[in-house]
This record gives sequence, C-alpha cells and structure tokens, in this order.
Amino acid sequence: MQALTNLLFQLPQKETHRDGIPILPGGLPLVGHAPFNIGSPLTFLRNAASKVGPLFWTKNMGGWSLVCMGEPGFELLKNRVTSSEFIREQAPDFIGDSLLSRDGVPHRNLRSAMSGAFTPRGLTSSGAAAISAEVIEASVASLPQQGPFSLLAETQKLALDIIFRIMGIDRSELDAWNRNYRDFVMGALPVRIDLPFSPARRASRGRRWLDARLASLISAARGKPDMKGTLAALLAARDEEGNALGDADLIQNLRLLALAGHETSASVMAWLGIVLAQRPDLWEKLRDEAMVAPGLPRSPEELKRHPFAEALFREVLRMYPPIAFTAREATEDLVLHGRRVRRGTMITVPIGAYGYDPAFFPEPENFDPSRWMGRRVPPSAIETAAFGGGPHFCLGYHLAWVEVVQFATAFARELTRRGVRPQLAPGAAPPKLRHLPFGQPPKKTRLELVRAT
Repeated sequence: MQALTNLLFQLPQKETHRDGIPILPGGLPLVGHAPFNIGSPLTFLRNAASKVGPLFWTKNMGGWSLVCMGEPGFELLKNRVTSSEFIREQAPDFIGDSLLSRDGVPHRNLRSAMSGAFTPRGLTSSGAAAISAEVIEASVASLPQQGPFSLLAETQKLALDIIFRIMGIDRSELDAWNRNYRDFVMGALPVRIDLPFSPARRASRGRRWLDARLASLISAARGKPDMKGTLAALLAARDEEGNALGDADLIQNLRLLALAGHETSASVMAWLGIVLAQRPDLWEKLRDEAMVAPGLPRSPEELKRHPFAEALFREVLRMYPPIAFTAREATEDLVLHGRRVRRGTMITVPIGAYGYDPAFFPEPENFDPSRWMGRRVPPSAIETAAFGGGPHFCLGYHLAWVEVVQFATAFARELTRRGVRPQLAPGAAPPKLRHLPFGQPPKKTRLELVRAT
C-alpha cells in the first residue's frame, strides 16, 4: 500500500488545492480515489496523511469528501457543528429513519428510550447476557473436531443467533431469519439496478420479510409482560418525555441492531481466535484465567473476573477495528487543523485509525494486551473510537464487550476440555485487516485445532 501511495503522488493533477486544503493526488477519472480506498482504507488514509497532512480532499464516485485525521476529527463526532442526517437520504431503504440518521432532540429521545437495555446491567436484568452465554457455549462446543475451518463463518452465525434470540425469536425460525437477513444486507451494495435476482431486488424482498416478521414479533411481545430479552426491555422503555417506542421506531432500529451488532461482534471474535492461534503465550494466559472461573460471565460483577479476556477484546478492537470510518456533514463554517471548512462539506472521520496513533498507543503496531491491564479508570472516549463517539457512540458496544469476553472464555474452556489449542491451518499466511465493508479477516483464513502439548 505504501508503494501504491507513492505512485499516486507521481501522477499529474490539474488541481492541487480546494479552498486552500490539499487535494490528495492520484484521483482517476469518474471514480476518483475509490479504487485505492477499497480493502485497506486505514492504511491508505494513514499513508496519505503522512504525505499531505491531517486534512485533505479525496474524490469518490459520490463526489468530494474532506478527510480529517487526529483529535479535531474525533471532536466532530460530538455533533455540535456536524450532522449525520444525510445518511437517511443516501440509504433510505437500508438505514432509514433510525438512530444512525437522527440528530438533536429526535435522536436524544430515541436514544434515551433504547440505551437502558444495552447497558451492562440492562443486558443482565433482561436476560440478554444469559442468552448470549447459552448461544456461545453451544456454538463453541460444536466447532469442528478436526480439519481446517473458517472461524469467521462460525462467529457470524453465532453473533446473528444471539441478536435474534435476545429479540425473542424461536430457535426453529432462525434459519429463515438468517436467510432473509442475508438478502437484506445486500442493500449495502452500491448497485441499485432493480432486476430479478439482483442484489437490490433481493434486499427489498428481505427487508419486507424482516419488517413483517418484526411487526408480528412486536405485537406478540406486547401481550407477554413476563417475556425476557432485549425486545421486552425495549417495549417497557420510555424516553425523556415518558413516551414508549412506536412500532416503526422499533422495527427500523432492530433491523439496524442486527446489522451492526452481529457483523462487528463476529469480526472481533474471529480476529481474537486468529490472534490466539498465532500467539501461544496469549493462549496460555487466557486458558489459565478461563479455567479458574466458574463459567461464562453474565453480569458486570462476573465480568471483573476476566480481566485478560477483556484486555484481549480491547486490543483486538484497537488493531482490527470492524468499522474503518464514519462521516458527518458540516452544519456551519468551522476551522479544522487551522483551515476554514465551509458549511455543507462532507467530512470523513477515520475512526479505525485512532488505534494506530502513537500519541495514544505507544508502539501501536505491537499487539499488546498488557496495555489494558491493571487500569483503574475505564477506557477514554478516543480509546473506544472504533465504536464511534459522541451521541452516536455505538448502542451495542456493551453487548459486544459481553459477547467477546464470553466467547474468549468459552473458546478457551472448550478447547482445553478437548485437550487442543488453535493454530493457523498449514500453509496459511497471517491474515491482514481488510474492510469489505467490515473489518473482517479474509474468508479464506482457516484455523485448525491441534493437540496441546
């Protein structure tokens, strides 16, 4: 990627600046910098910043975007001078009028009603943490006994099963939910041509199926006051004005929760397993911690018994962030890195890049869970930037934390019980982080379980 960036700077360009801000060289006709930004956007943007500075323009098929690195970019996530409402127009069918595309009072009311169910205590009291532990234990126990396998495929399935189970979906319906959800996810692709069997047609069909089933699920749950799980907690929630969530809000945000909640958690779990397969020293530390615990953690108090599993979660999240960047639209003129930025400018904030900033993480290229151990204060906002920041900080962050610590513990306990340990399949090269669109390990990456010595 460094060689590619160097090549970009050798290509001729008509314009070098816009509004006094550097334009990244190498934009191609029609597609701009998009081809160079596919797969490894964080490496691309970090290399670009090393050449032109922390503020620069890129051009993609959708037009110009201003990239803002460093703390000034993170400050934009607080939404004081920016907005995320443009997402509603860009992806009306996929994102819709959800938390992700709301700002101000509408966002605050919706967020206040939903947030309680996703705190550590909310996940415990609703039974969601216990459901997650049950699914994870069963899924890890069913990992192949022998032969190479894709851990990502396993974690994707278990993470989606957790989301659907905490929404109150019966086990017998999981296959249909998985199938239609996979169709719906195709709506994230930029291809909008609506033809038979096209991604757009399949996405539309999947959304209709999901929406109809969610409406039916919500209706049935309203008649079950003793129901456990996140859906039940959301039905009982009230916003700052005392209002309950309506069906439309529940449907759109549960759809979004399934998308963001399962893909991000699945990616982090898969990377964690891959790291352990390459680092026997870390495997031994996790194994020792997991085997003295009475079981998987299901409450904030029980999570405290797993500091090394939590440290692995945070270090994997830092080095293998599931989301590369987010975007905001400037709602007024502002100054970034000493340059004036006009109202209406689309600004890209590379949230995944903060984990590699030496100002916050010494020797950021080293995978070192000890940097999280023995701390007396929670991680700072910028240390959890991979899940966003400000009012749009990911609602499912605590669920991901619980899930990944549970998975790490279950993985170590089950494999120790079998007398095996993970390793990369023979001939497999250490995988590199790529975002297509999530930061998942390559699908071809395989693990195998070998006899522990």
